[in-house]
Amino acid sequence: MKHKRTTLTVLAAATVLTTAGAAWYTTLDTAADRTPPATAHGMCLPATDTDEDKAGYARTIVLITVEKTVEYREEDEAPGGALLSKVTVVQPLKGSPPKTLTIGQSVLRQADGRYAKTKPTYMPLEPGHRYIVGTVPDPAYGDGWVWFATAADNDLTTVTNRWTRAIDHQIAPHPDPACNDVIDTTGSPSAP
Repeated sequence: MKHKRTTLTVLAAATVLTTAGAAWYTTLDTAADRTPPATAHGMCLPATDTDEDKAGYARTIVLITVEKTVEYREEDEAPGGALLSKVTVVQPLKGSPPKTLTIGQSVLRQADGRYAKTKPTYMPLEPGHRYIVGTVPDPAYGDGWVWFATAADNDLTTVTNRWTRAIDHQIAPHPDPACNDVIDTTGSPSAP
C-alpha cells in the first residue's frame, strides 16, 4: 500500500509540475496584448543558452541600482524562495519601465541569512549594487520576475555593451531545441 501511495504522489507531483511548466512557458510565449498561441509547449522550457536568447525573452532590460530587499517568500514548489527587491532604473536598454520597480527572483536562502543564486546567470540582487537585469511580467511579484541578472559595479561599459549587442541581435522566443514534447492545440477556442 505504501508503494501505491508513493507512486500516486509522484504522479500527482509530475502532473502539477507539467501544468505549471506549460502555463509558464505559454505565458512567456504570448505577447501581453494577445491570446495564448494555438501551440502550447508542455514541458519545454525556453532556450536560454545565449545572451541573444535571454534578450529575446526579456520584456524589459535595464541598468538598475538595488535600493532595498522588500521581502523574502518561501516557495512550496522548489527549494529556496522568492526575493523581492525595490530597484531604481538608471538606464533602460529595452522597454519603457517606470523609474522604480519591485521585482522578484528565485534564490536559495543560506544559513547565515544571505542569498545564493539558483543558476549561474541569476545572481541575487544585493542592496547598494548595480546590475543589468532582464525581466518578464509577473504581477505576483510586483513589476516583474528577473529573467537574468549581470553585475555592473566594476565594468559598466563592458556590461552595457554586452547587453546592448544582445538586444540588437535578440532571438525571438523559442523552445529549447532539445525539447520535442510540443502539444498542438490547433482548433482550440484560444486559437486565432
